[in-house]
Amino acid sequence: MTCMKSRAVHLEVAHSMTTDSFLRALQRFINRRGVPADIYSDNGSNFVGAQRELQRWHKNINRDELQNRTVAYGIRWHFNPPQASHRGGIWERMIRSARRILLSTMEQQPPDDETLNTVMTEVERILNNRPLVPVLNGDPTHLALTPNDLLTLRSNEGFQGPVNLRGSYLHGWKQANYLAKVFWRRWLREYLPALQTRQKWLAKSRPFKVGDVVMIADERAHFSAWSLGVVTETIKSTDEMIRTVKLKTANGVLIRDIRSNNLLESEDGGADNP
Repeated sequence: MTCMKSRAVHLEVAHSMTTDSFLRALQRFINRRGVPADIYSDNGSNFVGAQRELQRWHKNINRDELQNRTVAYGIRWHFNPPQASHRGGIWERMIRSARRILLSTMEQQPPDDETLNTVMTEVERILNNRPLVPVLNGDPTHLALTPNDLLTLRSNEGFQGPVNLRGSYLHGWKQANYLAKVFWRRWLREYLPALQTRQKWLAKSRPFKVGDVVMIADERAHFSAWSLGVVTETIKSTDEMIRTVKLKTANGVLIRDIRSNNLLESEDGGADNP
């Protein structure tokens, strides 16, 4: 589930492809996040390929029951018409990528239920730590607002885990952290290029300018830590096009090719609004 305002992501595990299972997942979401005014859902006819399981899920879902069970809470349910599937851009981009990576990761090391729930919350934290909006407050360690800033009013660095336990006590914890780190590496490789492509397609690509906060593509970055920098200088090539930028980061100054940097998600040329 993705908030259309804060772009925060909430993940729930549904144990079967039934209306009842989904409603219980929705109940858990409401218990922790509050009652949403509107819920937007794809109609299911647009799912293809690896998403066939979702086609089956949508066939099993009773839409009338969903609407009847949620109307008492004041929730308005919207199913996207087929011709408007692009209107689901915000949540489709986030959830589709996360789901695909999670599925392939879990196939390598199938977790038990407790480990699965732990991994899901780690993935949720990773997604909600992504930088959205520039915050130019002079603090080089906090250059952007994240969904977690809005949800918890502070950054979320996660749980470092036990250090004194040995043997079987650590097995589940180690597996959960391994799977979360595998997810992080794969998702980072997908998210940044996808964001760059999206920015080019949604609007005429604007040149970087001094003061821009950018995400720096760096697979060596610490687990779930985003590399950010502020553009302090733009450098043109012989064709008078900006090809290189000088960045101020928390660790010093870098000179990088613009292709290895991305504007933040809020600068992607226009928001997806239902």
